[in-house]
Amino acid sequence: MAGPTFGKPPPADELHFGIVVGQHHHSWEELREIFQWADEAGWDSAWAFDHFFSLTRDNEMGPCLEGWTLLGALAVLTRNVQIGLMVTGITHRYPAVLFKQAVTVDHVSGGRLILGVGAAWHAREHQAYGIPFPPPGTRVEMFGEAMEMLRLLETQERATFRGKHYELVEAPFEPKPVFGHMPVMIGSTGRRMMRHVARYADLWDGGGTPDEFARHGVRLNQLCAEIGRDPAEIRWSYQAGNNVVETADRFVEHVRSYAAVGVRVFLVEVPGGAPSSALREIAERVIPELKAEFSGVAR
Repeated sequence: MAGPTFGKPPPADELHFGIVVGQHHHSWEELREIFQWADEAGWDSAWAFDHFFSLTRDNEMGPCLEGWTLLGALAVLTRNVQIGLMVTGITHRYPAVLFKQAVTVDHVSGGRLILGVGAAWHAREHQAYGIPFPPPGTRVEMFGEAMEMLRLLETQERATFRGKHYELVEAPFEPKPVFGHMPVMIGSTGRRMMRHVARYADLWDGGGTPDEFARHGVRLNQLCAEIGRDPAEIRWSYQAGNNVVETADRFVEHVRSYAAVGVRVFLVEVPGGAPSSALREIAERVIPELKAEFSGVAR
Protein backbone atom coordinates (compact mmCIF):
# COMPACT_ATOMS: atom_id res chain seq x y z
CA MET A 1 0.00 0.00 0.00
CA ALA A 2 1.05 3.59 -0.52
CA GLY A 3 2.22 5.55 2.47
CA PRO A 4 0.48 8.59 3.94
CA THR A 5 0.11 11.71 1.81
CA PHE A 6 1.38 14.05 4.54
CA GLY A 7 -0.76 17.07 3.81
CA LYS A 8 -0.96 16.56 0.06
CA PRO A 9 -3.80 14.93 -1.88
CA PRO A 10 -2.92 11.55 -3.38
CA PRO A 11 -3.23 11.04 -7.15
CA ALA A 12 -6.85 11.15 -8.30
CA ASP A 13 -6.70 7.52 -9.45
CA GLU A 14 -5.31 6.13 -6.17
CA LEU A 15 -7.53 4.35 -3.67
CA HIS A 16 -7.11 5.04 0.05
CA PHE A 17 -8.23 2.63 2.79
CA GLY A 18 -8.68 3.32 6.49
CA ILE A 19 -10.14 1.80 9.63
CA VAL A 20 -12.44 3.51 12.14
CA VAL A 21 -12.55 2.48 15.81
CA GLY A 22 -15.04 4.20 18.08
CA GLN A 23 -13.28 4.18 21.43
CA HIS A 24 -16.37 3.55 23.53
CA HIS A 25 -16.19 0.27 25.49
CA HIS A 26 -12.50 -0.10 24.66
CA SER A 27 -9.52 0.20 26.97
CA TRP A 28 -6.39 2.15 26.15
CA GLU A 29 -4.55 -1.12 25.63
CA GLU A 30 -7.10 -2.34 23.08
CA LEU A 31 -7.03 0.93 21.14
CA ARG A 32 -3.25 1.02 21.13
CA GLU A 33 -3.13 -2.51 19.77
CA ILE A 34 -5.57 -1.90 16.89
CA PHE A 35 -3.92 1.36 15.81
CA GLN A 36 -0.48 -0.20 15.86
CA TRP A 37 -1.80 -3.16 13.86
CA ALA A 38 -3.25 -0.75 11.28
CA ASP A 39 0.09 1.02 11.09
CA GLU A 40 2.01 -2.20 10.57
CA ALA A 41 -0.55 -3.83 8.24
CA GLY A 42 -0.33 -1.01 5.71
CA TRP A 43 -3.65 0.78 6.10
CA ASP A 44 -3.56 4.36 4.85
CA SER A 45 -5.41 5.87 7.80
CA ALA A 46 -6.81 5.04 11.23
CA TRP A 47 -9.56 6.97 13.00
CA ALA A 48 -11.16 7.23 16.43
CA PHE A 49 -14.22 9.42 17.16
CA ASP A 50 -14.99 12.64 19.05
CA HIS A 51 -17.56 11.72 21.69
CA PHE A 52 -17.38 11.97 25.44
CA PHE A 53 -19.32 8.85 26.39
CA SER A 54 -20.64 5.70 24.79
CA LEU A 55 -23.01 5.96 21.85
CA THR A 56 -24.30 2.44 22.45
CA ARG A 57 -28.05 2.55 22.86
CA ASP A 58 -29.15 2.15 26.48
CA ASN A 59 -25.55 1.85 27.69
CA GLU A 60 -23.76 5.14 28.26
CA MET A 61 -21.61 3.83 31.09
CA GLY A 62 -18.80 2.06 29.28
CA PRO A 63 -15.30 3.57 29.13
CA CYS A 64 -14.78 6.22 26.46
CA LEU A 65 -11.48 8.07 26.25
CA GLU A 66 -11.42 11.67 25.01
CA GLY A 67 -10.57 11.80 21.32
CA TRP A 68 -7.92 14.49 20.90
CA THR A 69 -5.91 13.41 23.94
CA LEU A 70 -6.10 9.84 22.67
CA LEU A 71 -5.03 10.87 19.18
CA GLY A 72 -1.95 12.63 20.52
CA ALA A 73 -0.88 9.45 22.30
CA LEU A 74 -1.54 7.30 19.24
CA ALA A 75 0.45 9.70 17.07
CA VAL A 76 3.55 8.82 19.07
CA LEU A 77 2.93 5.08 18.75
CA THR A 78 2.39 5.00 14.97
CA ARG A 79 4.65 5.95 12.07
CA ASN A 80 2.83 5.50 8.78
CA VAL A 81 -0.95 5.85 8.96
CA GLN A 82 -2.68 9.16 8.69
CA ILE A 83 -4.80 9.71 11.80
CA GLY A 84 -7.98 11.58 12.63
CA LEU A 85 -11.32 11.66 14.42
CA MET A 86 -14.61 10.84 12.65
CA VAL A 87 -15.58 13.60 13.22
CA THR A 88 -14.98 16.45 15.66
CA GLY A 89 -18.16 18.33 16.58
CA ILE A 90 -17.57 22.04 16.10
CA THR A 91 -19.62 22.81 19.22
CA HIS A 92 -17.48 20.60 21.47
CA ARG A 93 -14.65 23.12 21.84
CA TYR A 94 -14.03 26.75 20.93
CA PRO A 95 -12.68 26.49 17.38
CA ALA A 96 -9.38 28.29 17.99
CA VAL A 97 -8.63 25.89 20.85
CA LEU A 98 -9.62 22.92 18.68
CA PHE A 99 -7.26 24.04 15.94
CA LYS A 100 -4.40 24.39 18.44
CA GLN A 101 -5.09 20.82 19.57
CA ALA A 102 -5.17 19.68 15.95
CA VAL A 103 -1.94 21.38 14.90
CA THR A 104 -0.25 19.92 17.98
CA VAL A 105 -1.25 16.40 16.93
CA ASP A 106 -0.17 17.25 13.39
CA HIS A 107 3.34 18.04 14.65
CA VAL A 108 3.52 15.10 17.04
CA SER A 109 2.59 12.79 14.15
CA GLY A 110 4.98 14.34 11.65
CA GLY A 111 2.20 15.80 9.50
CA ARG A 112 -0.11 12.77 9.42
CA LEU A 113 -3.29 14.44 10.74
CA ILE A 114 -6.54 14.61 8.78
CA LEU A 115 -8.89 17.08 10.48
CA GLY A 116 -12.36 15.51 10.44
CA VAL A 117 -14.96 18.13 11.39
CA GLY A 118 -18.74 18.44 11.41
CA ALA A 119 -21.55 20.57 12.81
CA ALA A 120 -22.21 18.14 15.73
CA TRP A 121 -25.38 16.11 16.19
CA HIS A 122 -25.59 14.32 19.55
CA ALA A 123 -28.05 16.33 21.63
CA ARG A 124 -27.85 14.03 24.66
CA GLU A 125 -24.09 14.49 24.87
CA HIS A 126 -24.44 18.26 24.94
CA GLN A 127 -27.19 18.07 27.53
CA ALA A 128 -25.20 15.75 29.78
CA TYR A 129 -22.10 17.96 29.84
CA GLY A 130 -23.80 21.35 29.74
CA ILE A 131 -22.52 22.16 26.25
CA PRO A 132 -24.80 24.56 24.35
CA PHE A 133 -26.55 22.85 21.45
CA PRO A 134 -27.98 25.48 19.09
CA PRO A 135 -30.52 24.68 16.35
CA PRO A 136 -29.19 23.05 13.15
CA GLY A 137 -29.08 26.27 11.14
CA THR A 138 -27.05 28.01 13.80
CA ARG A 139 -24.61 25.11 14.03
CA VAL A 140 -24.08 25.28 10.28
CA GLU A 141 -23.32 29.00 10.59
CA MET A 142 -20.87 28.27 13.41
CA PHE A 143 -19.22 25.60 11.29
CA GLY A 144 -18.68 27.96 8.37
CA GLU A 145 -17.16 30.62 10.61
CA ALA A 146 -14.87 28.07 12.21
CA MET A 147 -13.60 26.85 8.84
CA GLU A 148 -12.87 30.40 7.74
CA MET A 149 -10.98 30.96 11.00
CA LEU A 150 -8.87 27.87 10.30
CA ARG A 151 -8.02 29.18 6.84
CA LEU A 152 -6.89 32.50 8.31
CA LEU A 153 -4.90 30.90 11.13
CA GLU A 154 -3.08 28.59 8.74
CA THR A 155 -2.16 31.34 6.28
CA GLN A 156 -1.65 34.55 8.25
CA GLU A 157 0.93 35.59 10.81
CA ARG A 158 -1.80 37.16 12.94
CA ALA A 159 -5.45 36.46 12.17
CA THR A 160 -8.39 38.76 12.85
CA PHE A 161 -11.95 37.59 12.32
CA ARG A 162 -15.27 38.93 13.54
CA GLY A 163 -18.25 36.71 12.87
CA LYS A 164 -21.69 36.29 14.36
CA HIS A 165 -20.54 33.48 16.66
CA TYR A 166 -16.72 33.63 16.89
CA GLU A 167 -13.88 36.09 16.67
CA LEU A 168 -10.12 36.30 16.50
CA VAL A 169 -8.16 39.42 17.43
CA GLU A 170 -4.66 39.56 15.95
CA ALA A 171 -4.35 35.90 16.90
CA PRO A 172 -0.95 34.23 16.42
CA PHE A 173 -0.97 30.59 15.39
CA GLU A 174 2.41 28.97 15.66
CA PRO A 175 3.59 26.53 14.69
CA LYS A 176 1.77 26.30 11.38
CA PRO A 177 0.80 22.81 10.17
CA VAL A 178 3.78 20.67 9.21
CA PHE A 179 2.90 20.83 5.52
CA GLY A 180 1.20 24.24 5.65
CA HIS A 181 -2.34 22.87 5.72
CA MET A 182 -4.17 20.17 7.68
CA PRO A 183 -6.39 18.24 5.23
CA VAL A 184 -10.06 18.73 6.17
CA MET A 185 -12.61 15.91 6.05
CA ILE A 186 -16.30 16.94 6.08
CA GLY A 187 -19.19 14.49 6.01
CA SER A 188 -22.55 15.98 5.04
CA THR A 189 -25.12 16.27 2.28
CA GLY A 190 -27.15 19.05 3.88
CA ARG A 191 -28.03 21.90 1.54
CA ARG A 192 -26.15 24.58 3.46
CA MET A 193 -23.35 22.34 4.67
CA MET A 194 -22.57 21.35 1.10
CA ARG A 195 -21.56 24.94 0.41
CA HIS A 196 -18.99 24.64 3.17
CA VAL A 197 -17.84 21.32 1.71
CA ALA A 198 -17.27 23.00 -1.66
CA ARG A 199 -15.28 25.83 -0.10
CA TYR A 200 -13.26 24.11 2.62
CA ALA A 201 -13.12 20.31 2.27
CA ASP A 202 -10.19 18.27 1.04
CA LEU A 203 -12.17 15.06 1.61
CA TRP A 204 -15.95 14.67 1.55
CA ASP A 205 -18.10 11.79 2.83
CA GLY A 206 -21.45 11.87 1.05
CA GLY A 207 -22.94 8.66 2.50
CA GLY A 208 -25.95 6.83 1.12
CA THR A 209 -26.13 4.32 -1.72
CA PRO A 210 -23.78 4.65 -4.70
CA ASP A 211 -26.56 6.30 -6.74
CA GLU A 212 -27.32 8.73 -3.91
CA PHE A 213 -23.64 9.50 -3.52
CA ALA A 214 -23.34 10.23 -7.22
CA ARG A 215 -26.35 12.58 -7.16
CA HIS A 216 -24.92 14.52 -4.23
CA GLY A 217 -21.59 14.59 -6.06
CA VAL A 218 -23.21 16.35 -9.03
CA ARG A 219 -24.48 19.01 -6.63
CA LEU A 220 -21.04 19.37 -5.04
CA ASN A 221 -19.42 19.83 -8.45
CA GLN A 222 -21.95 22.55 -9.27
CA LEU A 223 -21.20 24.35 -6.01
CA CYS A 224 -17.47 24.16 -6.72
CA ALA A 225 -18.06 25.68 -10.15
CA GLU A 226 -19.98 28.57 -8.57
CA ILE A 227 -16.97 29.58 -6.46
CA GLY A 228 -14.34 28.77 -9.07
CA ARG A 229 -12.87 25.75 -7.32
CA ASP A 230 -11.71 22.66 -9.19
CA PRO A 231 -13.95 19.84 -7.88
CA ALA A 232 -11.10 17.38 -8.42
CA GLU A 233 -9.41 18.96 -5.38
CA ILE A 234 -11.98 17.22 -3.16
CA ARG A 235 -11.50 13.49 -2.65
CA TRP A 236 -14.74 11.53 -2.25
CA SER A 237 -14.83 9.29 0.83
CA TYR A 238 -17.25 6.74 2.24
CA GLN A 239 -17.38 5.33 5.77
CA ALA A 240 -19.04 1.93 5.95
CA GLY A 241 -20.09 -0.21 8.87
CA ASN A 242 -18.32 -3.38 9.87
CA ASN A 243 -20.72 -5.51 7.84
CA VAL A 244 -18.73 -4.85 4.65
CA VAL A 245 -15.63 -6.53 6.09
CA GLU A 246 -17.37 -9.75 7.15
CA THR A 247 -15.82 -11.44 4.10
CA ALA A 248 -13.24 -10.45 1.52
CA ASP A 249 -15.74 -10.90 -1.33
CA ARG A 250 -18.24 -8.58 0.30
CA PHE A 251 -15.55 -5.93 0.76
CA VAL A 252 -14.51 -6.15 -2.89
CA GLU A 253 -18.12 -5.77 -4.00
CA HIS A 254 -18.54 -2.74 -1.74
CA VAL A 255 -15.41 -0.99 -3.00
CA ARG A 256 -16.15 -1.60 -6.67
CA SER A 257 -19.72 -0.32 -6.38
CA TYR A 258 -18.66 2.99 -4.81
CA ALA A 259 -15.47 3.38 -6.84
CA ALA A 260 -17.65 3.19 -9.94
CA VAL A 261 -19.30 6.52 -8.98
CA GLY A 262 -16.05 8.25 -7.99
CA VAL A 263 -15.33 7.33 -4.37
CA ARG A 264 -11.62 6.91 -3.78
CA VAL A 265 -11.33 6.89 0.04
CA PHE A 266 -12.82 3.88 1.84
CA LEU A 267 -13.15 3.79 5.62
CA VAL A 268 -14.52 0.77 7.49
CA GLU A 269 -15.43 0.18 11.10
CA VAL A 270 -13.46 -2.53 12.85
CA PRO A 271 -15.84 -5.20 14.18
CA GLY A 272 -15.37 -5.71 17.90
CA GLY A 273 -12.41 -3.36 17.98
CA ALA A 274 -9.97 -6.09 16.91
CA PRO A 275 -8.92 -7.36 13.48
CA SER A 276 -10.82 -10.47 12.41
CA SER A 277 -9.34 -13.05 10.10
CA ALA A 278 -11.35 -11.55 7.23
CA LEU A 279 -10.04 -8.07 8.00
CA ARG A 280 -6.49 -9.37 8.06
CA GLU A 281 -7.00 -11.00 4.67
CA ILE A 282 -8.44 -7.75 3.34
CA ALA A 283 -5.40 -5.81 4.53
CA GLU A 284 -2.81 -8.32 3.35
CA ARG A 285 -4.25 -9.46 0.01
CA VAL A 286 -7.42 -7.69 -1.09
CA ILE A 287 -6.48 -4.05 -0.70
CA PRO A 288 -3.22 -4.33 -2.70
CA GLU A 289 -5.19 -6.08 -5.45
CA LEU A 290 -7.85 -3.35 -5.48
CA LYS A 291 -5.23 -0.61 -5.58
CA ALA A 292 -3.61 -2.30 -8.58
CA GLU A 293 -7.01 -2.75 -10.26
CA PHE A 294 -7.89 0.94 -10.01
CA SER A 295 -4.44 2.36 -10.67
CA GLY A 296 -4.74 4.82 -13.54
CA VAL A 297 -8.55 4.95 -13.36
CA ALA A 298 -9.42 8.61 -12.74
CA ARG A 299 -12.64 9.65 -11.02
